[in-house]
Amino acid sequence: MRKKTNIWIVVTAAAVIVEAWALYVLGASAACWRPAMIVAEEPAARALYEAMLDAAHQARTLSYRSFCSGPGSGPSAYSVQLKKPNLVRVEMTNGMSTKVTTVVADGDRLRVFWSGDRPFLKVDDFERNESTQSNVYVNMAGSPAGVADEMARLGVAWSDLVWSPRVFFNGADEFEPHIDGIRLRGTNEASGEECDVIEVSYFKAQRTRHYWLSRKDHLPRRVKEIVRLAGQNHVIAEEWFRVEIDERISDETFAWSPPEGFRAWEPPELEDFLLKPGSDAPDFDLPSISGNAIRLSDLRDKVVWLCLWQVGSPECREQMRYLQSLHGKTKDKGLAILAVNVADDPRIAQTFVRDEAIAFPCILDSSEDTAKLFAEGYGMKSSDGPVNFVIGRDGKIVDAWYGQDRNRAPAALQAAGGQDVDR
Repeated sequence: MRKKTNIWIVVTAAAVIVEAWALYVLGASAACWRPAMIVAEEPAARALYEAMLDAAHQARTLSYRSFCSGPGSGPSAYSVQLKKPNLVRVEMTNGMSTKVTTVVADGDRLRVFWSGDRPFLKVDDFERNESTQSNVYVNMAGSPAGVADEMARLGVAWSDLVWSPRVFFNGADEFEPHIDGIRLRGTNEASGEECDVIEVSYFKAQRTRHYWLSRKDHLPRRVKEIVRLAGQNHVIAEEWFRVEIDERISDETFAWSPPEGFRAWEPPELEDFLLKPGSDAPDFDLPSISGNAIRLSDLRDKVVWLCLWQVGSPECREQMRYLQSLHGKTKDKGLAILAVNVADDPRIAQTFVRDEAIAFPCILDSSEDTAKLFAEGYGMKSSDGPVNFVIGRDGKIVDAWYGQDRNRAPAALQAAGGQDVDR
């Protein structure tokens, strides 16, 4: 017992060090976005970044331990084992807890189980948690590349992984197409190894990452991520150690069978918490990007497609472009498209709207009251992807969903009474 306690004292101490590093290494992170933060491309830095991708892609197995923490979130400790073509095992603990969350994936299925009662998750409510707390495990479809995404969706960790297993399995992560530029930030030691430090900016510096890349194997030993949101930065740091490449990992490491008496639990989808069809859409009176106020009830003579979005989501960006195309075809056919952003620094959101020539009304309001309106009034548990509501002329919800669904939208619009708006 003393040995286990001592281990977790060390774990927590290391996480505190990582948190302090996230705050102070490379200087304080500016609270306000400015165009000068957009990184220009440097070929030498790009070569180091590509070497990281290539090293991960060429490896047959990869295992490492990491601590993740930041000023706005508690520390989480990870043990990660990856094996091509499609095997993953992640063990995770939060803070001083000895309760382990384990995730295993075999290419087709993803299983999550706990060393005790499961914790309260992002997709929980109190009634559901109470009835499914003990002797349960999750068994759901999922790809090995998407393990970190599923863990974030469930909310199992206090601090999520920054470096995604997607890089190991797919050769890049989902943000790769949105890189502004990469530059060198010198050399530094991390985990006892000499590293080249590079800075990568994405989405015109809405997101920035610093990588400490080991000169021995080109893989990270530290990663710091800054996401510039309205009024504050979300900073998280990940520290790697005990990195092993192409070491033998038995397939049995990734096998798991539920103990006798355990039952499979299927977590609800985030969509299950959104307003149900037939519910009244809560009214609001909020400022648009042009400075004019927009009141939802003033649009009662139209079908409304309300979309909540944020700049740093590739899916949201694509959805906004699609809605702009739809707006050009349907603005005179009784459809009002309305976008709401409650997450981003207004200047970052305005830059995207301007660059993409978005012509339909956009609300930018990150106030606590507005965030609460959509979280509680509209049932949004997450704003990581586009969240869509089709509202009829009577002010009632016709349909609501997360993500992009080109088949679902026309049916919802037609059901709302906009027979011609999707043509």
